[in-house]
Amino acid sequence: MNRNYLRFDSLTSFLAGTVAVAGIVMFAPAPIFAMSSPEIAKLAESVTVQINGKSPNMVSSGTGFIISKKGTSYTVVTANHVVVDPKFTYTIRTSTGKDYQVTRTVLLQKGQNAPDLAVVTFNSAESYPVVTLGDSEQAAVATPIFVFGYPGIPESRNYQKDRNFEFSPGFVTSRLPNHPQGYNLRYNAVTKGGMSGGPVFDGEGRVVGVHGEGDRDYDPVTDGKVRTGLAITKTGFNSAIPINTFIAKLSDAGLNRSALLINTSPTANAPLKLNNPQDAKTYYVRGLTRFDKGDAPGAVADFTQAIQTQSDYSEAYFYRALAYFDLREMTKSIADYSKAIALNAGYVDAYYNRGLVLSALGDKPGAIADYTQVIRLDRNFAAAYNNRGLALSDLGDQKGAIDDFNQALQINPGRANTYFNRGLALFRINNDRSALADYTQAIQLNPSYAKAFANRGITLVRMGDRQGAIADLQQAARLFREQGMNADAQKALDAIGQLQR
Repeated sequence: MNRNYLRFDSLTSFLAGTVAVAGIVMFAPAPIFAMSSPEIAKLAESVTVQINGKSPNMVSSGTGFIISKKGTSYTVVTANHVVVDPKFTYTIRTSTGKDYQVTRTVLLQKGQNAPDLAVVTFNSAESYPVVTLGDSEQAAVATPIFVFGYPGIPESRNYQKDRNFEFSPGFVTSRLPNHPQGYNLRYNAVTKGGMSGGPVFDGEGRVVGVHGEGDRDYDPVTDGKVRTGLAITKTGFNSAIPINTFIAKLSDAGLNRSALLINTSPTANAPLKLNNPQDAKTYYVRGLTRFDKGDAPGAVADFTQAIQTQSDYSEAYFYRALAYFDLREMTKSIADYSKAIALNAGYVDAYYNRGLVLSALGDKPGAIADYTQVIRLDRNFAAAYNNRGLALSDLGDQKGAIDDFNQALQINPGRANTYFNRGLALFRINNDRSALADYTQAIQLNPSYAKAFANRGITLVRMGDRQGAIADLQQAARLFREQGMNADAQKALDAIGQLQR
C-alpha cells in the first residue's frame, strides 16, 4: 500500500505512517484414552496459573503450568519472555484465586534464538495438581490440540482477579524445523496477549507444547515486511515450543525426569487423513495446512470445497478471505470476511481483518467503522485502537488519533509502531518535543526502526538541531539499505544532501 509522505519544506519526505527441584516419581506409561473438550478444559484450569508482573510504572501478564511439587514448593513452566524483566516483581495466581510470590526464577533461554523457556517456583501449603507431559513428536500435522491461558487486561483495577481464562481448540498446521526461539509447533488455535507460557494439550490432556508466539508479524500489503504501521493481520496461526524441547533441558532447570509425570503412550487421536478429504472439516484443515505453508491457491481450493460441503462454515470463509488477501484479490477477501461476519456477528478477527483490507483500498471511514466494532466487542484489542488511530490521523483527526494511540499503548506499551504513529500525529499538530520523545521510544523498542530514525531526523530539523538530524538520517539510510528499502534509503541521503548545502 502506498502511503502519504511527511512533508517538511523542501526536504525529501519519508513514509508517514507505520501503521531446582525434585519430587513426584514418574509412573510407568499406561494406555490412555481420548478426553472430551470439557474434560480437557477442566483439567487445564486446575494446573494452569496466571503469572502477573508489577513494576513502579506498569503491569505485565503471562501464563504458566505446574509441572512438579516437592513438599510445599511448586515448579511452573512458562516462556522466558514472561518473567525475564528484572524490574518486575512476579506473582503466581492459582486456579483457587490465591496469589503467591515467585520464590525462584530460572531463565533457560541462552541466546537470542534459543528456546524461549523458563521455570519459576512458588510455595504453598495448598494442594495443587500437576500436569502430565506427553510426546510432542506425536503432535503431527492435522492433530487436534487445545491451548489454555489467561489473556492480560491491563486496564482493570482488579488486574489479577479479572483475568479470565481462554480455552482455544485448533489443529496442528505445520512443524517448522529450526524456527527462532524454538517455536516449531504451529496451530490455528486463536490466542491473545497474556497467554504466553500457557500449556498446549493433546486430545488426551497431556501437555505437548508451551505456547508463546502469536500471529505472524506480517503485513500482507507490503510482501511481509512491516512498513505501513498497521498492526498485523489476525491469521489465527500461533506457535508453541514442543514439550520435548523443554524435557531436553531438565538439567538446566535443576529438574530430574523422575520429578515429572510423563506419559508417551501412542495418542488415541490420530491426525485427520488429508490425502483424500471426504468432509468439510478435513478440507478445512488441509486448507489451513496449505495456507500456513504458503500455498494460498491450494488453500482457496480447499476452503471452497469445505464451504460447498457446509455452507455455514464461518471459519472457512474467514481463512479463504485471508488467502484471497494474500493473492491480492481484495474484493473477494472483503466478500468472504463479510460472509463470516453474517454467519457470526461476534467474529472479532473478521471485523479486524476486513478493516485492514478496507484501509489497504483507501476506504478509511469503512476501516474505522470495522475497528470501532472490534473495540465494542473487545475493549482490550490494542491493534484495533492503533489502526483506527492511524486512519483517523490520515483523515486529519489528530486528537482522535492520539486518544486511540494512548489507549493502545496503555494496553500494550511495548509496541514500537504505535509510538511511531503517535509521534507522527503529534508532529502533525506541531508538538515537536512530544513527537521526538515518541520516535525515541520507538527506536529504544526497535533499534532497527529506519522510519523512526528518519522522522526523528525531520523533527530535529524543525527544532533547529541540524547535526542531530543528519546523524539520524544517516542511520535511517543505513537501515533502509539493510532492509532492502533502497528508495527510502535514497530519500534519506537526498535529505542529508539538502541539509549540508
